[in-house]
Amino acid sequence: MNRLFVYGTLCPNRENAHILGGIGGDWQQAFVHGTVHILDWGPDKGLPAIVLNQKDALVAGYLFSTEKLQENWQMLDDFEGMQYQRVQTEVYLISGERILAWTYVMKAQD
Repeated sequence: MNRLFVYGTLCPNRENAHILGGIGGDWQQAFVHGTVHILDWGPDKGLPAIVLNQKDALVAGYLFSTEKLQENWQMLDDFEGMQYQRVQTEVYLISGERILAWTYVMKAQD
């Protein structure tokens, strides 16, 4: 799949926007159902991490699309680190369209 929903530091004009900017792709405003938490442990302490739940409110973010994601998943997984897990989820576009995309969610603490 060639789509990634982002809601934190990878978004345009944020601290780590250069990561996806270096890959190159298209951006669209988008939403997912969930709750954003601030990590309170580990190396990413203080950073946002989402927990997906269809019953929760919509969280605003961006859908990043490019054919180059396939060759960059390992780099992105490594960048996100041990506190995040990449999962597929339903993303809502401004147009009302629903599509599947990857996103990084908060990994359960062991």
